[in-house]
Amino acid sequence: MSLGMQLSQSPQPSQTHSLELSQAHRLSLRLALIGELWDERYEPQAVCPKCRRALTPTEIIGGFNQDPNDFTTECTGCCHRFPPELVCFGNASRVVLPFFCDSQTLHQLSGKERLSPKQLASEHPAIFRSAVIHHGSVRRAFERIGIRYPFEEIADWKDKVRGFLGRLPDTIIAECVDVSVKVIRLMRRELGIARFNPRLAMEED
Repeated sequence: MSLGMQLSQSPQPSQTHSLELSQAHRLSLRLALIGELWDERYEPQAVCPKCRRALTPTEIIGGFNQDPNDFTTECTGCCHRFPPELVCFGNASRVVLPFFCDSQTLHQLSGKERLSPKQLASEHPAIFRSAVIHHGSVRRAFERIGIRYPFEEIADWKDKVRGFLGRLPDTIIAECVDVSVKVIRLMRRELGIARFNPRLAMEED
């Protein structure tokens, strides 16, 4: 399931605020995990040019309309549409890229399956980073459009995910490192870490 679909639930009115907090918290941890895996830090950013409202990452993703030809999100203040950005922090570097929605990312991936993760990140940096943010891994993104991606992405992931076990659902961690949920569940249990609990996860921060 893509990130946009995960954030598109329709809660009861009384649950809206707590769900928004939960989604924001989980998205923040997901971005932190993906950044840890790829040795970068990601910050989706969008400041409405009309009303100057700064959108949260959850609002940015929720404002996409899943149109491959529309590169905008919607301001939650005035409903103006404009393109968001993804700021990538690396080793003493800061790069600002377009931030694509799920549909735009998949639409642009076709024909790039012969590029290794390193090549894809170098030649198409915005597509690569949007793919891993929305789908966890490049292979899973290609899988969504029926294309087999033959490259290994992250080999040394075990130490990198350790700090996220129990803080994110096993399914999300498995998605981001492209392994089965059973692998993550077994690793977590061997380390004596309780499974993800939304209420406890919110309380930790």
